[in-house]
Amino acid sequence: MIAILIGTRPELIKMAPVMRSLTEQKVSFCFIHSNQHYSKQMDEVFIKELKLKKPDFNLHVGSSSHATQTGRIMEGVEQAIKKAKIQILLVHGDTNTTLGGAIAAKKLQVAVGHVEAGLRSFDYKMPEEVNRTITDRISDLLFAPTDGAKQNLLREGIAEKSIIVTGNTIVDAIKQHKQFANKSIVLKTYGLTAEKFILLTAHRPENVDRKVQLIKLFAAVSHVANKLSLPVVWPLHPRTESKLSQYSLSVPPEVMILPPLSYFDMLRLQMASSLILTDSGGIQEEAYVLKKPLITLRDSTERPETLSANFLTHLDIKKIDQALVAIKQEKISWGNAFGDGNASEVIVAETKKYLERLHDIE
Repeated sequence: MIAILIGTRPELIKMAPVMRSLTEQKVSFCFIHSNQHYSKQMDEVFIKELKLKKPDFNLHVGSSSHATQTGRIMEGVEQAIKKAKIQILLVHGDTNTTLGGAIAAKKLQVAVGHVEAGLRSFDYKMPEEVNRTITDRISDLLFAPTDGAKQNLLREGIAEKSIIVTGNTIVDAIKQHKQFANKSIVLKTYGLTAEKFILLTAHRPENVDRKVQLIKLFAAVSHVANKLSLPVVWPLHPRTESKLSQYSLSVPPEVMILPPLSYFDMLRLQMASSLILTDSGGIQEEAYVLKKPLITLRDSTERPETLSANFLTHLDIKKIDQALVAIKQEKISWGNAFGDGNASEVIVAETKKYLERLHDIE
């Protein structure tokens, strides 16, 4: 039995094509949801919108410290594996759900397949870097989205026979979902005109956890808005909203706050924006696939393939200005680094082969 473990919205979006491929091939699988970032809008609504089956196991982990959250995930995944007689667990990305699930599976001698293996920012201050590096070390199947990710794994001593370059499932997801995003009425709902606004997403600790950083974020965003004479649209992540409340901060007048949006609405906003500002890894990929100019409000990225059209500035106004000049002069380019949209099929095919080998051994 194959199990798919997810815990966050980005994981759900990027594993949806894998779940669909399994369903289309009539391969039964167990869906485990840790509820690491639970909110009805960002969880139940997404599953329904993406037309996925309901989770077979809901772990109801919720928000907590890294250690507490990871421990709860390990306990919950261990129980699910035993009840469902799981033989291989597919995890995605770099969250506490990824790490906790992988450790729980390996302790039970259950195989682990890591989707999006080999990404490296080389910044161990980021919890995600710790999670993804450890998960890669203990995985049996490493589904690398690019050749660059494969090279990272080889440099770390991972056996080449365990690494499969698949492409990135975000391409699959966008190809499958773009038609639905085009039907979104989010622009009309909020009075927005295509190509006449800047889209902002920001939720990472280095940008929102401290008051001084939030103030710097606001200054940078206001600077871009005034430079381009465009409003900024900011769908507010619940985590960021709580920090704004904690510090009694109001957003700049150039910024329009939106509530958390459905995936299709968010995809539509990206497609219609003139520029995207983000600290999200997933948005970096989506902007690249959608061919949208992007400024990443971070110092490092685990997605170097995007850097032909993605500028790392963090909150440095000088670097932001340099990025805006490059974008205006069209000194950017988009390639095909993430594949053609068949990553999910490759992942399913290789997982089935691995299961067959397990059965032959038994």
